[in-house]
Amino acid sequence: TLRTGRALARAAVPLAPESSLNRPGSANRHLVRRSRPFDDLRAVKDRFGTTVNDVLLAACAGGLRGFLAGLGEEPADLKAMVPVDVRGETDNVLGNRISFLFIGLPCAEPDPLKRLARVRADVGARRRAADPEHADAALQAVELAPRPLQRLVSQAAANPRMFNLVVSNIPGPPIPLWLRGCRLEDAYPVVPLAESHALSIGMTSVCGKACFGFYADRETLPDADLLAEHVSAALDELIDLSS
Repeated sequence: TLRTGRALARAAVPLAPESSLNRPGSANRHLVRRSRPFDDLRAVKDRFGTTVNDVLLAACAGGLRGFLAGLGEEPADLKAMVPVDVRGETDNVLGNRISFLFIGLPCAEPDPLKRLARVRADVGARRRAADPEHADAALQAVELAPRPLQRLVSQAAANPRMFNLVVSNIPGPPIPLWLRGCRLEDAYPVVPLAESHALSIGMTSVCGKACFGFYADRETLPDADLLAEHVSAALDELIDLSS
């Protein structure tokens, strides 16, 4: 119980900073789709000894830095909620068993390698402390609580001061998939938006491609196409440094 309490405290502190990504929004949505070779991310991972998820988070931090600077905002670190599959090898269930990590995105850092190193250190520390497993235990405990308490916990967890955006790496099928003779070539994830959250970023791998889905509130964040270009440019920076 104490370990779970400490894990939840690490998730909540520090609070997410105020950001233009967290203004009250609308019901209008926009999905920006981009794809590139999955080997691009794998090359950075292999060169610097990180994970694909670390590379994704670092590229998102760099992309958000450039995007928000273009809006006239001073670059500032943000906080991302990252879904994590905590299903064990002995779990006899289909699908995923999802928990969460809350990771700092070093958007204020101008050096792409330092951004990657900071992401790697943050994710590694939280995984070593078993934060996803403790969060999963807390979620299971909340399921046994009265419904009014469940609603309060849900509202607190989705508060924009808990996180600025969701960044999700969704593993795609390891083998080719077909439907009525047509091969699946692309799959762009749509990660839902919580209240007062204007942006989510998802990535899934299909047929050797990394497919990015930038899901945005069309009125609060109408220029999500530009964000996709900034994230791609941040990934190009890392690729150039890894060659």
